[in-house]
Amino acid sequence: MQIKYAAFTYEQILPFLLAILLIFILPMMMRRYGWDWSDLFSRLTGGIWKKDHNAAEEEKRIRSGVKKREPHLSNGGKHEMLETLSQLMTFARRHKVGIVYPGTIRVDGELTTLLAFLIMKSEVIGINCFGFAGTITAGKGEGPWNQHMNEADIAIPNPVALDKKQERLVRKALDRNGMSGIPCRVAGVFTNRHAVLAVGDGTPVRTLHDFLAELKEQAAEEREDLDPVQVSKQISGLIEKKQRQ
Repeated sequence: MQIKYAAFTYEQILPFLLAILLIFILPMMMRRYGWDWSDLFSRLTGGIWKKDHNAAEEEKRIRSGVKKREPHLSNGGKHEMLETLSQLMTFARRHKVGIVYPGTIRVDGELTTLLAFLIMKSEVIGINCFGFAGTITAGKGEGPWNQHMNEADIAIPNPVALDKKQERLVRKALDRNGMSGIPCRVAGVFTNRHAVLAVGDGTPVRTLHDFLAELKEQAAEEREDLDPVQVSKQISGLIEKKQRQ
């Protein structure tokens, strides 16, 4: 008995393959990447369809007088601090400067609340981190600042005043332990990627991105007045023992 096989042409097989693609493969890919049909059409048309769709939706919203809803934001937490510390460690390794963490030193019954100390070649920098998101605006004098987030205004502690307090504590600790000749300062750093600082150029706080950029410039230009390895050992000896564990 001879078995005969049917021969199919490319034109006959193509519709069958397309049907499998549409019914099985595309839905699986969309679920995997979290796409909806607008995302799919956007990618197939190079983003033109979605761009036109979004523009039409925005025009519709403006005409109706509906206020655009702001994206929901949240303040940073422990994970964000670990990411910041990782970036500081990478900077220290690449630029051959010292880093000591955690930055907790007991002075007159108070603990500093710094994330870490960077031991540059010309000075010691304490890193005071703020995880606030949203738009940050400065207050008057030593008064609180304002955080605008999720369509609400919230009073937050004055970061410049907190930096000054931390700097006084660190300076006192260094002076008492034979390091009075070592320059030091405390830098206020907003670590949340969704933080926008509307505080003026002269205000001594920075986003993490801007702070790291300034550090790179400093590392390239500063003179080697300190021994980062030796100073790191000295500061490490001041760190609160319970915080090390």
